[in-house]
Amino acid sequence: MDTPRYKELQEIYDSLHNERARIDTLIEMAMEVRNFDVDKAAVIADEVIARSEKSGYRLAKGRGLNLKGWCFWQQGEYDDGIAILEEALKVAREINHKPLEARILNNFGYIYRDQGELAEALNYFEKALAINENLGDEVAQSVNLASIAYINYDLNDYENALEFALKCLPIFEKANDVHRLNSLYNILGNIYFKQEQYDEALRYFEGNLDHSEPDTAMHITSISGVGKVYYKMNNFAEASRYLYNALEQSQELGNVEVQIICHYYIGRMMMEENNYRQALQSLDSAFELADEYQRKHDVMSVHEGLSILYDKMGDIPKAFHHLKAYEELKEEIFKQTTFNKLRNLQTRQQIELAQKEKEVAERTANLKQQFMANMSHEIRTPMNAIVGMTRLLLSREPRDEQKKYLNAIRQSADNLLVIINDILDLSKIEAGKIVIEQTDFALREIAQSMRDMLLLKAEEKNVDFRLQIDPVIPNRIVGDPTRVNQVLINLAGNAIKFTEKGYVEVSAKLQKPENGKIWIQFDVTDTGIGIAPDYVDKIFESFTQAGTDVARKFGGTGLGLTISRQLVELMQGTISVKSKLGEGTTFTVIIPFEESSIQSVAASADIVDDDTMQRLNKVKLLLVEDNEFNRMVAEDTLKEILPGITIDIAVNGQEAVDRVQQEQYDMLLMDIQMPVMDGLTATHIIRKKLQAPTRNVKIIAMTANVLQEDVKQYFDAGMDAYVSKPFQTDELLLKMATVLENRLPRPQVDLEKKPIASPQMPPLPNKVTDMQFLKQFTGGKVDKMNKYIGMFLENGPRLLTNVEQSLDKKDYPSLKIAAHSLKPQLSYMGVKEDVSHIFLIEQTAGESAHYERLPELVTNLKRICEKAFEELRSPDITNS
Repeated sequence: MDTPRYKELQEIYDSLHNERARIDTLIEMAMEVRNFDVDKAAVIADEVIARSEKSGYRLAKGRGLNLKGWCFWQQGEYDDGIAILEEALKVAREINHKPLEARILNNFGYIYRDQGELAEALNYFEKALAINENLGDEVAQSVNLASIAYINYDLNDYENALEFALKCLPIFEKANDVHRLNSLYNILGNIYFKQEQYDEALRYFEGNLDHSEPDTAMHITSISGVGKVYYKMNNFAEASRYLYNALEQSQELGNVEVQIICHYYIGRMMMEENNYRQALQSLDSAFELADEYQRKHDVMSVHEGLSILYDKMGDIPKAFHHLKAYEELKEEIFKQTTFNKLRNLQTRQQIELAQKEKEVAERTANLKQQFMANMSHEIRTPMNAIVGMTRLLLSREPRDEQKKYLNAIRQSADNLLVIINDILDLSKIEAGKIVIEQTDFALREIAQSMRDMLLLKAEEKNVDFRLQIDPVIPNRIVGDPTRVNQVLINLAGNAIKFTEKGYVEVSAKLQKPENGKIWIQFDVTDTGIGIAPDYVDKIFESFTQAGTDVARKFGGTGLGLTISRQLVELMQGTISVKSKLGEGTTFTVIIPFEESSIQSVAASADIVDDDTMQRLNKVKLLLVEDNEFNRMVAEDTLKEILPGITIDIAVNGQEAVDRVQQEQYDMLLMDIQMPVMDGLTATHIIRKKLQAPTRNVKIIAMTANVLQEDVKQYFDAGMDAYVSKPFQTDELLLKMATVLENRLPRPQVDLEKKPIASPQMPPLPNKVTDMQFLKQFTGGKVDKMNKYIGMFLENGPRLLTNVEQSLDKKDYPSLKIAAHSLKPQLSYMGVKEDVSHIFLIEQTAGESAHYERLPELVTNLKRICEKAFEELRSPDITNS
């Protein structure tokens, strides 16, 4: 019988051409077919083993051997099963595949349990459980616990057997694992049967009948279970019907276990009806099968039944013989009963300890996340004041000496923010908050943007920075461009950092496509200081660098490689390193992608124009902020740009709730963490408890808490937008304009009389570039200044073209990356953010809600860049 799933797998198999993919599908087919045709599954397992050996596919070979061992167990070929499982275990350990090793150990346990070697079986189940606990695989752990439940059942410890089984039940139900649920229902049915709770036992066995596939081992086991329950309930008619039905089907399927069960309970039923001849025939049949297949536990039970039967028949010598055999076998099986029960107790304690450790780990993770959020808030709050006040002072024409100090403060603050972001990135990854996107992007653009971003740093150290992209790589692929870019920048940035002479090369080449995916290998090679052998294996660990001397010399958090590794693994890829101390290092990253075609969509133009700025200038705003420095920064920044704005102050959420009931505001800038009442509570009260129109006031979260789950809370509470601290002026204006759009009417344009006019751009400053930073950076050396200016004039137009083309294609990830690459180069040339809005472009390209604002921003960027190019081509630019 071929199930629908088996037929589906057969079709998939026929459509595949990659040998490994075909072998993997063949294994799935065997896993499906083994439930109703063990012999066929065994034949498929042999094929898997042979083909895996031929193709060098070690994991599949191990799985095939394990599957074959399982089949031998089901067929009662225990010696052959143990032999082939030992071979499978050797393969699993050689390739260090822990999940497979655990499954093999569990199968060893099944065989030894059937043979009555309960101590040995429990040993294997415990080993498998330890591995799966370490892996954190909840479902696999439950499989092991279910196996241990059977050991308790065999030891007549039904209370603990029930405890283990019930622990597994919600796990299998949550995983919707039908096969394992069926097995667990069978365990529960047997436990309740032994506890003489026959109604409960019947419920589980009948439930299995409804959910298991006909003509499968589980289905006939359930039929026999129903039959033996009816026997205990003295309903011999129903018991006979089910037991003979199960016996017939088990003989057809070659299922020894069910045959023994049926023969045994038919014999007991015949004995109850005083049909001793038929009873003896059935019990003898059960004995022959149990003895032939070395099922000691079953042999022991049949000896007991025969002893009772011969006693009823008056054959005392034979009754005594079987009673003696029963007692001896019982002693053999249970001779280590105390030992087994102690081991069982130890197992329970380990499980309870593991559960407690898990709870502690979860609490620790929650506390860590709370700590990270608090740390983010506590660091970003003063950073907001430092960055904001530095920006305000720089805008007020400080003296050259003051500007030097202010630029140093700004640079230090930027460096500190990078470190903070590294730590927050790591915490988000560890908490499972990073979601890998699947979007179209151009790999070449990302790679080129990465080079552009790092080129100045490489040139400064006289390190040759090379980029090689395999021409056969498709132009556009599907994956997460932001995370790929982050990994490449981390690796290439590190390479430049640790290379004093020679070169750094980033290359990408296409590996052989497999399973509908294309695998791209990135190699980042340098001729730098290399990594000592003692540190190569530790280099991806958190807060680890290649020795304290390296940390002192080069600085950094030591998190970049940890973050890179975890991002690569989230993208289903691998990362490795090869290095020689003093000669250089190569990091290799292999990531799967899909090939894709460009998809374009129509765009609308909705911008922050002069009219919107005028309306912002008339806004009445309540600034809710408990930190005096942050209030000063926000108030001074807004009043400098919007001199007509009205700003009132509230120092906590309760005061904000009171103020909005007394006066009408257009907007609230709401901090989150405040004394008396926090911003979320205040927002909830305003939205849910106040009357309209007060409840409809626009609320923007202005916060240092920027973790993804925090942002969700802001919107859930009813906030309209959020701005992270330290805030960028243009980002704040953009969010303010956005939330006002639905409140303030926009001017109407008569489309029939005239076309929509192009937005009116603010007049250009007399000069957009400022050489002061570059002079300071180069120590006033004209040749170095000219070199950097030349590099900008070479790269700037191309990066600007990338920005424009990405916008035309609506390729927002590429636009974000191109803007990110252009941003530091504009900064080197002294082009201020409030002129170029390059940071705002980068941020806006990452927020789908604001894509419509990009056309005007990019148009403005183009004219700023063109003026900068013109100014920088002037012969006396370095003297300005």
